[in-house]
Amino acid sequence: MNLGVHLSLFHTQGKSYFSAQPRVSVRYAFYNGLALKGGFSQMEQYVHLLTSTPLSMPTDLWVPITRRIRPMRSNQYSAGIYYTGLSGWEFSLEGYYKQLHNVLEYQDGVTVFGNSVNWEDKVEMGKGSSKGLEFMVQKTLGQTTGWLSYTLAKSDRQFENGTINNGKPFPYKYDRRHNISLCLNHQFNERIDIGASWIFNTGGTATIAERRTVVIKPDGSLSEENYISGRNNYRLPASHRLNLGVNFNKKTKHGMRTWNISIYNVYNAMNPTLIYTGRESRYYATQPDGSSYNLEERTVLKKLTILPILPSVTYTYKF
Repeated sequence: MNLGVHLSLFHTQGKSYFSAQPRVSVRYAFYNGLALKGGFSQMEQYVHLLTSTPLSMPTDLWVPITRRIRPMRSNQYSAGIYYTGLSGWEFSLEGYYKQLHNVLEYQDGVTVFGNSVNWEDKVEMGKGSSKGLEFMVQKTLGQTTGWLSYTLAKSDRQFENGTINNGKPFPYKYDRRHNISLCLNHQFNERIDIGASWIFNTGGTATIAERRTVVIKPDGSLSEENYISGRNNYRLPASHRLNLGVNFNKKTKHGMRTWNISIYNVYNAMNPTLIYTGRESRYYATQPDGSSYNLEERTVLKKLTILPILPSVTYTYKF
């Protein structure tokens, strides 16, 4: 058993935040390499991640705590079973649950993108939770080593005062349900080794208008507006890629020289870096005067990929 406590003090804008963060880990070993582990830890964080909500844009911001914005606090519980009784292999199955307090999100309909003035008036503090189950098998001996891991996870947020999503729980932007990682390394000899990794992630979430609707304003006029059923109501496409790399090592008189040739995203998977909306119109056949009847206009989602297949060459000298 390991017991500990982490003490921290953060002072800003004339206000001090003190926290005592206990943590404990327990391990019970059975015979033949079987063990059970459990743990609890409490943590506080003095910066917050503000995520963009309308679309999947790379505009996340880290903001500090202030007199009004309290630190984020979490309680994490974990338990797992581990097996190392097979020579050169390790197996593990672990579950976790994390309670989150004082998480930060933009209020509905606002953002600080391009303008961070009075950002504290545009956010709300609430609670959240994360839970998951992780499985991993790893080969540690021999010329060929590597691991395979799979994680089933869920993360959500809730703001009970009703200012966000009417107080109902909603999935977090980076809630990725399925995560798979496969990594293999092979040592041909002292001079040449090769590595490969394949990664798969379920897509995160974004807030997308599902359709257009007519709104009657107080003055009696009509306007067409976007209709959104809830926060983070759209699941983005999954992403996956294969990376390959080979190292050519050579011992020199004064150190080690290494040439590395790598390829990122070998099969050029067009994973979405940015998701945005556009308008698409359909028309009837062209009339004699050259004009066309407007059949329908609808909102469509478009994606932008900025990390396609990328080869690279690296030279390293260690002495």
